[in-house]
Amino acid sequence: MGTLQTCAGLESGIEAATHAVRKSYEEDNSECLLLVDTDNAFNKLNRKVSLENTKRLCPPMYTYLHNSYNTPAMLYLENGDHILSQEGVTQGDNAAMAMYALSARPLIQALSNETASDEVKQV
Repeated sequence: MGTLQTCAGLESGIEAATHAVRKSYEEDNSECLLLVDTDNAFNKLNRKVSLENTKRLCPPMYTYLHNSYNTPAMLYLENGDHILSQEGVTQGDNAAMAMYALSARPLIQALSNETASDEVKQV
């Protein structure tokens, strides 16, 4: 599955990606390297879009994620007040990585379609 392998069955995936980028950078015909990172991506994930992507891409997981993330969760503060968690995934949720991966898949696929030539590599 290549670049769409985002969270399952890849031991030391980040390390492998780092080595692949280094190898590409060291090739004689390499002209540039662009590193794109997301700032606090798990907390800024748009839940509505994520649930729609999950519904379309992985219907068996949709029911669980819909039940977990369709309504804001109350986060209680030390002083007794609370705030609503309305975006992102819950830290410690076993399905958080899968939800993030399903949310990112359309973007990864669009980038793959744009970079389908042999001249551009995506890790």
